[in-house]
Amino acid sequence: MRSFEFVEGTSAKFWAIRRDGAEVTVRWGRVGTTGQTKSKTFTDDSLAAAHELKLITEKTKKGYAEVSDPTAAMAVPAPSPTPASATPTPVAAASAPATPSPAPAAPPTPASAAPASASASASASADEDTFAVPASWYRHRHARRTSAGLGPFTPDAKARRTVDEEIARVPHQARRLLEADGTDPDLRTAGLAWLDGDPHGSAAGAAAVAITASLGRWGEEGRAAAFADVWIAERGLLFAVEAAAIAMGLRIGEASGGSGSRSNFAIRALRPGEDRQNWRQDVQMTVALRVREALAGAPEADYASALALLAGFRAGHLYSRVGTSLLAPDQAEWVEQDVEAAVTAGDHYLSFALIHSAGTARQADALADVVGPWSAVSTMAPPVTLAEGVGPACAPALFHWFDADSGADARRRLLAVLAALPGDEVMTGLIERVDAKYVVPALLEAVDRFPRRGLRLLAGAADKRAVADLLRAHVLAHTDLIEAVRPALSPAAAARVDAIAGAAASVVVADAAAVPALLADPPWQNRKRTAKPVVISGLRCDDRATVEWLPGERDTWSQSHDSHRAGGNTDDWASVAKRIVLGRTSWYEPVRFFNEAPELIARPAVTHWRPRETWDSGNWMRSIAARFELDALPAVLDLAERTTDVAQVLLPFSAPVIAVRMADWFARLKSVRRIATTWLLRHAAEAARALVPPALDRSGAPRRAAERALLLLHANGHTETVRAAAAAYGPAPAAAIETLLTTDPLDVLPARVPPVPAWAVPGLLPPVRLLGDAGALPADAVTNLITVLALSRVDEPYAGVEIVKAACDPSSLAEFAWTVFQRWQSAGANAKENWALDALGLIGDDETVRRLTPLILAWPGEGGHAKAVTGVGVLAAIGSDVALMHLHGIAQRAKFKGLKAAANQKMDEVAAGLGLSADQLADRLVPDLGLDADGSMRLDYGPRQFVVGFDEQLRPYVTDAAGKHLKALPKPGARDDATRGDAAYKQFAGLKKDVRTIAADQIRRLERAMVTGRRWSGAEFRQLFVGHPLLWHIVRRLVWGLYDESGQMTEAIRVAEDRSFSTVDDDETTIAADAIVGVAHPLHLADELAGWAELFADYEILQPFPQLGRETFALTAAEAADTRFARFEGITLPTTKVLGLERRGWRREEPQDAGIQAAMELKLSPSLEVAIELDPGIVVGMPTEFAEQKLTGIYVHDGTAYSSWSRGTQGHIPLGELDPVAASEIIRDLTDITA
Repeated sequence: MRSFEFVEGTSAKFWAIRRDGAEVTVRWGRVGTTGQTKSKTFTDDSLAAAHELKLITEKTKKGYAEVSDPTAAMAVPAPSPTPASATPTPVAAASAPATPSPAPAAPPTPASAAPASASASASASADEDTFAVPASWYRHRHARRTSAGLGPFTPDAKARRTVDEEIARVPHQARRLLEADGTDPDLRTAGLAWLDGDPHGSAAGAAAVAITASLGRWGEEGRAAAFADVWIAERGLLFAVEAAAIAMGLRIGEASGGSGSRSNFAIRALRPGEDRQNWRQDVQMTVALRVREALAGAPEADYASALALLAGFRAGHLYSRVGTSLLAPDQAEWVEQDVEAAVTAGDHYLSFALIHSAGTARQADALADVVGPWSAVSTMAPPVTLAEGVGPACAPALFHWFDADSGADARRRLLAVLAALPGDEVMTGLIERVDAKYVVPALLEAVDRFPRRGLRLLAGAADKRAVADLLRAHVLAHTDLIEAVRPALSPAAAARVDAIAGAAASVVVADAAAVPALLADPPWQNRKRTAKPVVISGLRCDDRATVEWLPGERDTWSQSHDSHRAGGNTDDWASVAKRIVLGRTSWYEPVRFFNEAPELIARPAVTHWRPRETWDSGNWMRSIAARFELDALPAVLDLAERTTDVAQVLLPFSAPVIAVRMADWFARLKSVRRIATTWLLRHAAEAARALVPPALDRSGAPRRAAERALLLLHANGHTETVRAAAAAYGPAPAAAIETLLTTDPLDVLPARVPPVPAWAVPGLLPPVRLLGDAGALPADAVTNLITVLALSRVDEPYAGVEIVKAACDPSSLAEFAWTVFQRWQSAGANAKENWALDALGLIGDDETVRRLTPLILAWPGEGGHAKAVTGVGVLAAIGSDVALMHLHGIAQRAKFKGLKAAANQKMDEVAAGLGLSADQLADRLVPDLGLDADGSMRLDYGPRQFVVGFDEQLRPYVTDAAGKHLKALPKPGARDDATRGDAAYKQFAGLKKDVRTIAADQIRRLERAMVTGRRWSGAEFRQLFVGHPLLWHIVRRLVWGLYDESGQMTEAIRVAEDRSFSTVDDDETTIAADAIVGVAHPLHLADELAGWAELFADYEILQPFPQLGRETFALTAAEAADTRFARFEGITLPTTKVLGLERRGWRREEPQDAGIQAAMELKLSPSLEVAIELDPGIVVGMPTEFAEQKLTGIYVHDGTAYSSWSRGTQGHIPLGELDPVAASEIIRDLTDITA
């Protein structure tokens, strides 16, 4: 096979091709993996040869470089010293006195050499101690004379143009610097001559002009390499060597004490003891490294002359001396002297430069102590060059940088180098850091490259879970090595290896005939030839724009504008309208105007308004859209041209232009794909009519987006809607769309099938069992299963997912998906591979939900908001009662606004689909957990049975057959039925987990219902509470009230043990289906309160939260007339007590300046809110940064103020207008935290 590699940044890929007659076979993948293979057969050899040439041309254009045989990993012996007799006569240098040529360099530690592809299977080679530099490193390293794979140096043909552009980039800059008073006279003369094109210009002049390109550059110094190419091409290699050496001793800086202005800058040689005050690669270093590349492959005579020239700089400034070591790294004595001097001086710049010349482990360690990872690993070049020069002994230096705060990219680069280094020390270092991000893929690559060492060292360290997983995969991949490595294994390590091999042998692998065809011969390996797409241009959709609101949606949006209201003059609305039409307002003035101005003035203006700013438009535009509906649509569409923030504002609207935009967003933007999906499914008929024309237009992104959107509708039950839309355009469009819909969905594949990541190799993953005891999927089928998942998104699954679910055991699929997800997490959670998270929504189960929910709640605090939002979509996709229950819990208690909003939106979508409000949906989301109708659960061990019950806090307990309460459910014993006992024990463990989640939420929800006055119909009360096998346990421990239309309680009841209803006198009563029922507040019970308390005491009924014994409070006459709870203001208390209000439904306000949350808020109704102002406030992310808070203001406001600084004086209402229950509960909360 001809092999090619592409390595750039953190990407390292291989591609190989072989032609056998008329068959062309390609293999591709990530370096370090076996990759994927595909073959294609042609009708004759000539067509196959043409295809081979075409593919190779395409790859080389993309930057792939051909490497030698990937199985070759030959070591190059250490370079022999040049015999003294071969040393040419020194050549005198114009810029420095000639001195005798230095002694030949001592050979460095053998490093490497022949090309070695990282994609090679190292198991083919028994030698795991020789370091072979991977060919993929060649394009990154700065070569030495001893480097393998050196080719002839060719100056860049475009170098002269680049140099001219650099000099002209800042007109007259070079001349101004050269002519500055502080510039050294010799440099001024030489530099101006070179700048004016003197063909005999000196190397000093060339150097002086080159370094002027550094002024004002940051991160673009790479273009300076063109200066070296020009010198070599126009004046020769020795001239370039001299100019590069001189440049290393120059600097641009202030000529004398001054302001630091560039007008005071000049070019001069470094003075004794002076440095260049630079910590990173600059023009001088870039030029020297480029000249070094030419020197590395130069003829011996030219190289000897260059060494003689450089020797003259050894008596100069330290920067000049380091320049010689940078240019000639094989001069070991020079390098040793300069490393010692640079490290002693603590000079970061020089130490960084010498990383490229180091040849011993001691030098590498010393330099690593000075140079930080942010510069040492800013690109692949320094660590790769260091590894080539020092060999595996550089590993401690690389690990030193890895363990520092090096950042994700730097860590990946370091690991890419470490994975290629042989030696126990290197692999042990990786194993010790296996739990760190990004290490697992590198360790996988290392053990694949050095399989014997991998087997030995992994087996010896498999007490870590992550290492044990890697060992399992490695043993299964290299069973042929077990006996060869066994003598080197300890008894414990050998036992681990044998256990893995034995367990693998016991797994029954399914016969090939039992494997689904999709996983045995997937369509992406042999793609079908597709027919040429039908193009029908000129179709148009002329639907008019419409708006359609979900129940309660418009009201909610209308009430969303309070944070954008502000004080100010409101008398002259007409003049504001005129300024808006003319576009002469500030960005926020129209927001207030369109929320508050009279209808007759505001409505005509909104049709002409085009918002200037997009910031936060997804929030402030909602109330305007709700007020003006279609008249506001042009403004919303104008914003949509510039930001996706308003995607959600478009949800109620429908128009062809919106359909096209949503299709584009769905296809292109992951950030709004969820909203686009919601819009397309919400307006399916309108979307279909609007998308048929672009789906049949000429090829391009709009057509592909429209096709994908129509297929989404098709996959979600809207097939007939799409067909009807197409038929309206005529027979030809209908036939073309029918072809789209009837294309085998398995053949709908992206142009590039995602590769299987190294962290997802089959051996690392649990087996997937086929249904019917047919056995487990073989390794190749597991690889194809991973591809099925990689082709899927949670909102757009590949058609093969349903085939997999129909063929495989659900629990093993769920466990497989969870392990894939964990491996993705441990490998660094690359966003490009986040299909691993989506997969949980496609094949996960209730146990997946229980594991994932805590992570979703934590991710926003770790910078993972996008991942958390995707996780919300995963829960919704699983869609079970348990999943929706946890989704509702996130919507209620998430600490992060964005996550909470995403969960609430998903809940609203589910509720809308069922025609319910969010609260009504929450009532229906409480799972019964498999309980019997009487609220109990029987656990069957065979000979023994147990019964599960619940206390007032919904804590489960167990009784035996005699009714005796047990401390815990006993584990199945030897006399129990093993299968039934194990299943029952696991069932109870899962029940406890679910109840632990449910109990607190449901108890809190019922207490909030009592406080806020939530009501249900009699029919709902019976169905959702009395008839629910779990909630029944807390429902019967509360007093419930029947209310009339005015909200007055007419009767109080409780639910008896037989689920009948009785009064405080224990008289049986009934509840009509249309009755109004709620949790009774003690203020409503009035004179009956004592009777109910006595009754519950007599029956020994414990309550889930304080109801009958709840403290109640009333406003004083003075407070009723006031607007503030003055008796609590001025009190200082611990911050932890303030935070405790969050358990009672209060929330912290949105962060203000410096991330301070200066108030706690409690929503009483859509238009009323209580605020507690705090001093100094709570710091976001560090809630207890301030130990105490002073309550500086407590009041109820109507939302007409702008944030806390104006809310404190505007929109307050007299406390006497509060409902007595609301007033009592506010005072109760304040009393509790200030007690």
